[in-house]
Amino acid sequence: MNESPIYLIHGFTASSKANWFPWLKEKMKNKGFEVIVPDMPNTEDPHMVPWLEKLDESVKEINENTIFIGHSLGCITTLRFILKKGFKIKGAILVSGFMDENPMKVQKAGLSEFVTGGIDVDEVKRLIPHRVMLTAVDDDIVPMEATKKMADKLDARLIILDKGGHFIDRDGVTELPHVLKFLEEFIQDEK
Repeated sequence: MNESPIYLIHGFTASSKANWFPWLKEKMKNKGFEVIVPDMPNTEDPHMVPWLEKLDESVKEINENTIFIGHSLGCITTLRFILKKGFKIKGAILVSGFMDENPMKVQKAGLSEFVTGGIDVDEVKRLIPHRVMLTAVDDDIVPMEATKKMADKLDARLIILDKGGHFIDRDGVTELPHVLKFLEEFIQDEK
């Protein structure tokens, strides 16, 4: 296995076994990389502090070659965690992300904790030099515009797909080759 694990942070109502996460984990394992997907606590009613504590517990190794992948609520969680730690990492791949406000139909007090209090965008750019974001025109959970806004603020490379929805099982997405491609690009950069 290669030195630095890849961390994948899932979103609201998800788990390590959902969506395209097992597929990506297997693909990267075959390439000699470990992908750690922590099961975040209380995913039906998430709160920021327990999620960040879960990452404190799960992220054992972090260095300039570490890559984070966030999906949905996992995107802002990833940014907050990296800012809290203050470690410079290789990069982040953020899928259907949002920041500053919750664009989802579901509005819960816990969800608002993740977007309250702003993000130090300049520090994010310093700590995460490679930033790629992915969204789909037909995302019915986190509208494409919310992800586009986040990408603009973070000065991230943005890929917009015509189809894919929220990139979850329900949308028929159990594989996400785009994320695999970005991972391979990030890893190639190391060599």
